[in-house]
Amino acid sequence: MNKKISYGFIFFILFGISFSSFGQSKKLLKAQKDLQQAKTLLTSLNKKSEVTYLKYQVLTKRIKFQKVLLNNIKSEIDSLDKLISVNTQNRNKLKKTITSLKKEYEELIFYAYKTRNTRDKTIYIFSAKTFNQAYRRFVYLQYLTEYLEETTTDLKVKADSLSLLNEDLFLQKNEKLKLKEKQTDELLQLNSSKKILDNILGNLLNKKEQLLKEIRNKEKLSAALRKSIKKVSGNTKITKTKLSLIFEKNKGKLPFPAKGIITSTFGKHKHAVLKNVEVNNDGIDIATVQGENAKAVFKGKVVQVLKIPGAKMAVIVKHGQYYSVYSNLNEVFVSKGQSVKVGEAIGKPDSRMLNFQIWYRNKKLNPQRWLRK
Repeated sequence: MNKKISYGFIFFILFGISFSSFGQSKKLLKAQKDLQQAKTLLTSLNKKSEVTYLKYQVLTKRIKFQKVLLNNIKSEIDSLDKLISVNTQNRNKLKKTITSLKKEYEELIFYAYKTRNTRDKTIYIFSAKTFNQAYRRFVYLQYLTEYLEETTTDLKVKADSLSLLNEDLFLQKNEKLKLKEKQTDELLQLNSSKKILDNILGNLLNKKEQLLKEIRNKEKLSAALRKSIKKVSGNTKITKTKLSLIFEKNKGKLPFPAKGIITSTFGKHKHAVLKNVEVNNDGIDIATVQGENAKAVFKGKVVQVLKIPGAKMAVIVKHGQYYSVYSNLNEVFVSKGQSVKVGEAIGKPDSRMLNFQIWYRNKKLNPQRWLRK
């Protein structure tokens, strides 16, 4: 007879089932959220007939998010394929185990039938030649009885775990079919978006002077902001204040200053349309949703409200030796010297585009490293 059946294998299978997720991963959910936000922005921008650089940027982001989503869907499908393969192998192992148990079970039932009479068991024990042999026969019969009961229980547990595996595979296959259907749909939308993007690009290239004017206005605003930052941070002590240290602890946790998507990243990079033109962004550009306000990312004090002709308005908020900057505003809700709380409205972005910056004294920092993912 075999030794007592181990529950280790069963536990491993059931743990694998409970640990695996039929739902979508965090990466896939984030890709869907980003794409939906880009679609919402684009829908509202399409209500305006004119072709704008912002529309081109948002559509470019939408295409990027669609590609990310497609890659995540493919990754999910590959993961499901692997999981299904592993579960299929485990299911086959269970089938073999159950077949073996059934055979042993049948043998035990047959033996139990043969020795069902108490008198037969007694004769079997006392027909032993020695006391030790009689004792071993007694223990053996006791073991058979217990083993029969345990085998019956084990068989039931194995059968139940096999049923769970089958349900698991069925759910995974359904999830896989849904993902493949969504993948096809996103691929069609991606191809359609690319065609629209080419048409917008052609129209924007005919407005080169207008784009260059926008770049000059941004450079004008950036220069004014750098000058203001240098001025307000000039007398700041090198020793970090308590508020500065608290601000640092929130790196990677700060809320977005406005609901929307990032259309231009930090630092130097080529202009999205004018390939021979390089732009230098001291912060990030965020395309905001309809009616969205710029909001303070951390508690602090307004140290500057700038109004630059042809380049809109900007607000600088001090957080110890750190500064958050909100520019390209056509309306400001705060005044110099005012204290602000996290999430408090600073102003309204012009043409739904906010430029957001973070500085440490007179050193510009990449805002994306400070904002919550």
